[in-house]
Parts: sequence; C-alpha cells; structure tokens
Amino acid sequence: MNKQWKKQAATLMVAAIAVSGGAAASAAPLTGGSQEQKPVVISAVMDYGVLVNGKEVAGTGYMNADAKQVMIPLRSVSEALGFELGWNQQDRSAELTKPGSPIWTLVQTGKDQYAVNKMYKSLGAAPANVKGTLYVPANFFSEVLHANVSADGTKVSISSEEEVKKETVTGKITEIINNEDRQAIHINGTGTEGILLNVDQNTVIRDEEGKKIELKDLAKGKKIEAVHSLAMTMSLPPQTYAYEISVKSDKEETQQLATAGAITDINADGGNLRVTIKGKGLTEQSPNEVVLNLTPETVVVNKDGKTLKASDLADDAEIIGYYSPMLTKSLPPIGNAIKIVLQ
Repeated sequence: MNKQWKKQAATLMVAAIAVSGGAAASAAPLTGGSQEQKPVVISAVMDYGVLVNGKEVAGTGYMNADAKQVMIPLRSVSEALGFELGWNQQDRSAELTKPGSPIWTLVQTGKDQYAVNKMYKSLGAAPANVKGTLYVPANFFSEVLHANVSADGTKVSISSEEEVKKETVTGKITEIINNEDRQAIHINGTGTEGILLNVDQNTVIRDEEGKKIELKDLAKGKKIEAVHSLAMTMSLPPQTYAYEISVKSDKEETQQLATAGAITDINADGGNLRVTIKGKGLTEQSPNEVVLNLTPETVVVNKDGKTLKASDLADDAEIIGYYSPMLTKSLPPIGNAIKIVLQ
C-alpha cells in the first residue's frame, strides 16, 4: 500500500510552520559511533501544539531559531501515526517501522541525516534531545514518513494516509520526468497546462493487464487513470502526489497521433473548421506543428471532458489535438482531427 501522499503533501519549510513527530527504534544503526550525547537545554517556549488526524497528542513543539523550523516530539507523533519505535541507547538513535508498510527510517540525535530508502537525506535541522525527549523538524513527517502536514498559527496538523482525501483523473501522458532528483508524469497538457503527478517508490503503477510496472515502462501518449491526493500546489501546472497509476487500454487510440500546443491559425474551409496547432508532438511520430480539419465526427471537449462546440475554439487557445496517422506530406502536414481537448 503505502501510496501515501507523502512527499507531495506540502512540506512545511519556512516561517515557523513545520510539523514533526516521533518514533524511535532500535536496530542496526546505519552509522557507526557511540559517542555519548547529552540532552540539549533550551530556553525556547514550547508553544506549538500538535494534532494527528484531528486529535491532540502529548507534548508541544518549539521553534528552532537557527533552522527556522518547528521542532516537535518524535515519539508521541509517530506513534499516533501508527509507527513503532525502538531506541538504541548506545548511539542514541531511533528506528521507526510501521506494520504492513515499507517505510523504515533511522534518526540519530544531533545528526542532520535521516534514512530514506537506505540513503541519507538532510532536512535542515538535526534531531534534538530536550530534557529527555527527542524532537525532529516538522518536515520529517512529510519528507520521511510521507504524512500530510499543515500549520495554522501555532497549531501543526498531521494526517496519515488514511485521512488524506483522494480523487481520480484520466488523461494522456505528455511528459515523463525520471531522474535521480525527481520522478513525475505530466498529463493533459504541456508547459503550464495540465497536471503534474509526482511519484515515488510507493506509487503503484500497473499496465493494461493490471501487472505492476515501473515509471520507465511508461511512454508519452499513453492513456492513464491516476488516483491522486486532493491537495494540489498553486503552481502552473498544479502538482499533486499520485498513489496509483493505471495504463488504460484503448485500441482505437493506439493508432492516433497527438500534438499539444496553441492554435496559431483557425479558419473555415468548405464549411468545416481547420486549425493549425504549433507546440509539441506527444508521440514519436507526432509532428510539433500540424493542420487539422474538424469534421462533424470530431469530438471537442474541455480538459474535464465536457462537450464543447467547434466555435468555442479561438486563436491562441491551448489545445491537444488527436488525429489519424494519415497525413499529407506537406509542411506542416494536414490531417483529420479525431478529438480536440481545449486546455
């Protein structure tokens, strides 16, 4: 499972708004060293209350003046999220696990390096032992435990996967980002249009037959159905976390080409509308610029699937044009539009 909204759910970085909670664990430490570390004594006021799935948990947080992040108690918050915690007194490290979940991490007092997928990640602030309680930065719960984190004044709210609202979207893949720093799928548009689906190792991706596949197995032009978090960024295009991605089989559409871009010319020819699209071909065979004839059989819809009239199209409108591979050899090539999606 573990298709948690995780990373994508807003990481509270800045301005005092970050959430954090804890769970500690024993087990094989990823780093050596057994140097004794003494509890930190702070004068900061513990005035940040913490809610997990709508309920207050024991302990409050404080502002880390140097890192500008809210620090909150690891154990009470992580246990409220269903994690089990083991403590290794020798190197003062905490190991977190969750039954039925692949999420595992280890944190060590005083070290800004958190184990994520057996690699270390810096979060801008090290775990601090304050009067016997281990505190971690708020973004630990979104970046490492993949919870949904938000803040309102001095109240920090954390939601587990089960509490995150989801919805489903269907569309064509227009871009795939797959490198060490980021994995994402752009659908239903290019540039600032469409939606960017962020994925990670917990995103379940399946082919047309329901078999699990990897991000590298997907291709532009594929039709997918994605279950994603209801929360989206305010950026263009909006971004959200994808829990599940399923490739949809559509034999008719496998023979289609597609180009996304702006209408650079629009006119009526013999009673039928003709549009020129200039932008980006969405398959290897699709040209970046194409002229499409709209026939009475051409379907015109908006990005939500609502039927439109051909007259709703206008110069400079951002669209995706789906068309038959039967094109003229002219430049740009001319073909018949099967479907037009107004972005």
